Amino acid sequence: MVLTAITQSFQSYALRMVQDTLRRISAPVKLTDHVGEEEEVLYDDPTIADSEKAIVRVKDVNFWKRAFLDFDLGFAESYMFQEIECDNLSKIFDLYIQNRATLDSGGSPLHLIVRLAQWWRPKNNIENARNNIVSHYDTSNGLFTNFLSPDLNYSCAHFTSNAAETLQTAQRRKVHYMIKKARLQSTHHLLDIGCGWGDLIIEAARLTGCKATGITLSEEQKSLADERIREAGLQDRIRVLLCDYRNAPRPESGYYDRVISIGMFEHVGAEYMDQYFEVISQLLPPEDGVLVIDGVTKIQPFHETNPRVGEYIDRYVFPGGYLPTPNILFDSLHRGSKGSLEVTSVLSSGPHYGKTLLGWRDNFRANWEDIRSDFCSRHPEASAKDVEAYRRRWLYYFEYCEAGFRNRILGNYTICAVRAPEPVVGYENLDIADA
Repeated sequence: MVLTAITQSFQSYALRMVQDTLRRISAPVKLTDHVGEEEEVLYDDPTIADSEKAIVRVKDVNFWKRAFLDFDLGFAESYMFQEIECDNLSKIFDLYIQNRATLDSGGSPLHLIVRLAQWWRPKNNIENARNNIVSHYDTSNGLFTNFLSPDLNYSCAHFTSNAAETLQTAQRRKVHYMIKKARLQSTHHLLDIGCGWGDLIIEAARLTGCKATGITLSEEQKSLADERIREAGLQDRIRVLLCDYRNAPRPESGYYDRVISIGMFEHVGAEYMDQYFEVISQLLPPEDGVLVIDGVTKIQPFHETNPRVGEYIDRYVFPGGYLPTPNILFDSLHRGSKGSLEVTSVLSSGPHYGKTLLGWRDNFRANWEDIRSDFCSRHPEASAKDVEAYRRRWLYYFEYCEAGFRNRILGNYTICAVRAPEPVVGYENLDIADA
């Protein structure tokens, strides 16, 4: 009885604190309580039109505790576990981004303890790196084939202004851009660090005739990549290895002529960024080596308060993830390569990733029944609530990250770096489109 009274008292206090916080920021939110028999409006700003508000319906009092202790993670978990309903997640994410300092400030020492605890995470050594990759990418090939485009590229697509363009067309454009920046030739041996399901190495070998080695830590990815390579008839030129980038074997020549790494440095970890580029530099030849990397960054103000991918993403989507700022990325490249790799081009494509995420979300929704069937076949013990939590987890991830790119908190960069000096070239066929 005493414990129940304490719990109820804490929930009431948490409710008041959440209400006070929403009032301070004049939040465009309508908060209603559906725990009892009748609906009760707990927060609303009548000066804001309902069409401009996110409607949040509270179905379980546990939401107040979660939101009070950590708004970011708490709101996500309450949505995932069906303690709340929300008709417009993107408005909630915009609200959080615009009022992050207030919503993250908390109201008690408990909040500070929670925030401090989130700064400790296991390091991304080789064992932990594999566990983190497996927890996401070994979820199921059936899942990814149902929300990615058929090429299975799990990274930022490159769109044009053509509104009718498909996600697959945009992904193919991205892959061709990476191959072009690497300046691949038929005599080259390409290393793809974090090769996913093998689309880039297949396309590179098909277009240029080069040899290619891909490395991944996901057995599911390797299995399907091997199958796709055999279907393409390229098994004599492409191999996929299950290994950490720190253990990548050298080819017979001693070096890989080109290294491409897409969506990989986010998984490396802050303490290993320099080592990541050191390993790459050592795998490239001392002359005429080219590196092309592509991945997600975070702007400095948000990186200062939390350099990781965010509490929700870190716990439920990408454990161990780390998002550097662009400057940190450039500095690590310089230190890791000991100045031997010089940046020659940079492409910023953050908004394109936001649009990519909406494409994945729409595919997920359209193919939910197939995804649900795949999940239930792998987890026959799952309850209806478990299945719904799984569905919400992924939809929340797509929209959460999309808001980050739309609000320019997150960026995506493609960086090309080469051994300096580069080979001498003539001026006869110069074309700025090739830059």
